[in-house]
Amino acid sequence: MSLLRKAGVGLAVTSMAAMGTVAAGNASAADAADPVFIATSGDLYGALALSKSTGNVAYAVNYGSWDGADGAAVDKCGGGDCAVVVHFANACGAVAQGADTRFGWAWAPSKVEAESAAINVLGKSAPSFPDTGSASTRQAKVILSACTDNAS
Repeated sequence: MSLLRKAGVGLAVTSMAAMGTVAAGNASAADAADPVFIATSGDLYGALALSKSTGNVAYAVNYGSWDGADGAAVDKCGGGDCAVVVHFANACGAVAQGADTRFGWAWAPSKVEAESAAINVLGKSAPSFPDTGSASTRQAKVILSACTDNAS
């Protein structure tokens, strides 16, 4: 499975006034055969955190460990329910939001690929009823993306 295709297998969060639902994509048998990331000296880690109650999204990049990046992203997010939705090493991450208020996220080697993958996780959606604007479907929009300094 290609790295970009893996990045497209993301998660989506439905954000409602006081409640959120998390749905995870299915892993395939091909994922088990893919090599595991092995940390080496000089690796840089990043993370994106999201608060389902407030919609705040924060990033942390260029940390020396997964824990450091994850903790910093959650701290910067500022909400009591902030949680890491994607972490990455030597790469980029992105969070997108659909017209229906769902969130999607992904990581990839470059910012353009991460943003595209996050949008593709959600596809097109229409605003919830009652819509104050057009009920036609719209493409999701990137609300935050970030890269480690050594991303491609």
